[in-house]
Amino acid sequence: MRLIKSSSLLCALILSVFSSLPSYANPTTAIQVPSAWTNQSGSTLYISTIDSNGQIGGSYINRAAGYGCQNIAYPVTGWAYGSAITFNTLWKSVAESCNSITAWAGFLYKGQISTLWNLTINGSSSTSQIIQGSDIFQQVQTLVNKSLISKK
Repeated sequence: MRLIKSSSLLCALILSVFSSLPSYANPTTAIQVPSAWTNQSGSTLYISTIDSNGQIGGSYINRAAGYGCQNIAYPVTGWAYGSAITFNTLWKSVAESCNSITAWAGFLYKGQISTLWNLTINGSSSTSQIIQGSDIFQQVQTLVNKSLISKK
């Protein structure tokens, strides 16, 4: 009888802890979702989802000077694991195609995502044609689901 009551109490406690976690809590990653991040060139990474396996979904809007495909939301896919993150985008849309793919890899530390990136143009024939760089993203917005019920 005591074992059943103890088990019931333990289950209730575990359920209480998990149900009190915020909507952005994900045991796979330290990155909050949904969230928006802007780099030093003014480009914005929107992270809409990170599933329980760490797979990222979102979009990227390029605003970097000297590059095409500006001000269009391109789909982002990738992975997050703890503080590590990798994501990429295919620069192709109905509005404009830049005939290339960019991949970023980095980490979240002290509230910013630091990355290295590689941009590969379709038709490249040598690794010397891969354009490389780095970006540091600052979180600009955290979207949190809020209740419509006012607290008194």
